[in-house]
Amino acid sequence: MNQLLNSFGKSLVRYRFIYLFTVSVLICLAIWAIFDRLEKETPVDFTPQAIFMDEGEKMNRLKTIEKTFGREDNDLIFILHGEGTNSIEGMKVIQEIHETLENHPLIEQLDSLYNAQYMEDIGQGLDPVPEDVWVHEDPQKTLENAQKEPYLQKMLVSDDKKTTVIRVRLDSQKEKIDDLNPLVQELIGKVDTVKLPENIKLLVTGVPFIRTEVVEMMMEDNFFYAPLLTVIFLLTILILFRKFWVSLTPIAGVLIAALWSLGFLFWLGITLNILSILVPILALIIGTSDGIHIVGKYREELQKTTDREIAMGHTMAQMTVACFLTTFTTAAGFLSLIVADTAVIKDFGIHSAITVMICFFAVVIIVPMLLAFIPVHRIGTPARQAERKAFTLLDSFIWKHWKKTIIAITLFSIFIGWYSRTIRPNSSVLEMYSEGHPTHESITLSEQQLAGIIPIFVHLEAKTGDLIEPDILQKMQKIEQVLQSYDFIQWTYSFNGQIQWIHKMYEEDKLPKTRDQIYQYTATHQGNIPAMDRVLSVDYKQARIVALCADVGGREYIKMYDEVRPILQELFPDDTVKVELTGDGLLASIGIYQLVADLFNSLFLVFGVIWLTMFMLLRDWKLSIIATLPNIIPLLCTLAALQFIGADLQASNIVSFSVSIGLAVDDTIHFIVRYKHERLDNKTHREAITNSFHGAGHAIILTSILLIAGFGALATSSLTTTFHFGLLASVTLMAAILADLFLLPALLHWKESAQTTS
Repeated sequence: MNQLLNSFGKSLVRYRFIYLFTVSVLICLAIWAIFDRLEKETPVDFTPQAIFMDEGEKMNRLKTIEKTFGREDNDLIFILHGEGTNSIEGMKVIQEIHETLENHPLIEQLDSLYNAQYMEDIGQGLDPVPEDVWVHEDPQKTLENAQKEPYLQKMLVSDDKKTTVIRVRLDSQKEKIDDLNPLVQELIGKVDTVKLPENIKLLVTGVPFIRTEVVEMMMEDNFFYAPLLTVIFLLTILILFRKFWVSLTPIAGVLIAALWSLGFLFWLGITLNILSILVPILALIIGTSDGIHIVGKYREELQKTTDREIAMGHTMAQMTVACFLTTFTTAAGFLSLIVADTAVIKDFGIHSAITVMICFFAVVIIVPMLLAFIPVHRIGTPARQAERKAFTLLDSFIWKHWKKTIIAITLFSIFIGWYSRTIRPNSSVLEMYSEGHPTHESITLSEQQLAGIIPIFVHLEAKTGDLIEPDILQKMQKIEQVLQSYDFIQWTYSFNGQIQWIHKMYEEDKLPKTRDQIYQYTATHQGNIPAMDRVLSVDYKQARIVALCADVGGREYIKMYDEVRPILQELFPDDTVKVELTGDGLLASIGIYQLVADLFNSLFLVFGVIWLTMFMLLRDWKLSIIATLPNIIPLLCTLAALQFIGADLQASNIVSFSVSIGLAVDDTIHFIVRYKHERLDNKTHREAITNSFHGAGHAIILTSILLIAGFGALATSSLTTTFHFGLLASVTLMAAILADLFLLPALLHWKESAQTTS
């Protein structure tokens, strides 16, 4: 194998023009594939269906229910907030916005105070106020009427009357980002043409808006931070190597790798999701590390010989195996995610595995090929004196104090493990936004003053007869009371509540006592009662209790789900009425919670893959365990960092753990491979460790400094996905240095000592 890889390295120098031509052709094909796909669609999916298994039972059931009642997650929400909202000018603004939007062909329903129907108590019963009545002269009366309606209260107007809403239900077929984004932007543009008084502020929210904005922010982050990282990496490498063209080779290699990866994925027809949209940045990160190791080893070899072919042959004979193992463990770790239950995790694992393997082939071909074009005298050699002093001191310290080092790091690991013990999976819409972001402000205002934006509902379906029976209404009332007992449920609306409100105008009892009364109220007022079609089907066989909730996170929703389901089964123990708790908001929370749990649980499988890889490399099960143990420390430190900043395990940060292990194990493998080569070269254990410090240890420090600088830039993003990625990866890299340059050599000393003693 060494001879074959040696010949491969020599061929990269000898036939560098042929390799260059081949690489150039592949670059052109990748660019064509990317632009061809982008012309057809935006290959990013951030719909709830991207989170679930598309054929999942709960998802399919929800789609069936939506055929009767429509979707609850497709409302674009315009919020008017301020002292002037409850004035005549405020009413005119609502009217103008409503009239601007009402004739749009892709709006299924438009709700505002301007077209709201109110039911007025006229002493002996109820009559609807005509739709065309708009109370300009007395805006307070308009707001008070809305606050009396069970459907309108907090749905369109806040309790203090300073916040009102225009709810725009979009065409349910507009779900893909390419269809949804132009529509959302068009409607926002129309509303922006309405001039607002200085004392009224316009905010936009709603699930469609958030979906499109998050995808846009993710795309912007990629377009902004990928070039920024490239510049930072180049400048950092330039400072470290002090040779411009040499520094450019690993950067060129990873940029081409990222281009090839995207081109190949898009050519396969793959659509990126909320996690795999980070794939281009992953390519930059993973490839740069291997590229620097190759450059560093080549510079070492040129100290022994000025023959480029011989130097590159020796470099690739050693580095190809190391780079393959680091890539293989990372790819295998990502590929292990296919055992997850959620589609988004499986896709992320597949996309990332493909990307890192493409990175391997790109880096081991492109970086050496480009180095082959640089004259030997311009490659430069390591500035050995400063390096020798620092690594000699570290090597000497670990050799003298390996027992204390193991004990100290073990105690430190136990402490941070204990410190992080309360970290749990969670998810929320707000996790995507930093405080101060306009959307964060609009969601928070919606939760504090209005009904919130997260929809859930209890669905009832009569298997025999229908649902307009007094005993069923009483049970629905109990269900609604149970839902209202949760602080985060801001608003509920039901057929039962509407009938109860009508009935109390006629009689003192809260609920009608006979079926005839219920039928009479329903038949008489069905055309006039606001939004009755959202909670009762025309055949009376299906009904819903709709709720809107605050964005408290998936953990609370799932807890509620587990608590409410037994109550529903207790109220309807037989098969005459099927009752279920569902809704887009609930399923999204369960889906993202499962996503986070799947990805975190898969880390245990990743460690199994790492150990197996180490065993195949070292053929020593004890040494394989020793090489695996240091990789636990970066994981624990990343958990501790989450605990320190007060964050949960979320979709926006869980990807950092997979990357963390990938980066940490890369450094471990490079150190172990160098140690093994030194032992095979008849070096003593002490000499092998020392040479590994000066060789692999030097490269580990270089790559760590480089990546920490790059990740530090990501921590400036307003999108928390990118922010957490940058922050946590930086913590990982610092922990990896502790693990691989302190604990790993100390454990190797312990093993050697144990063997010598025995």
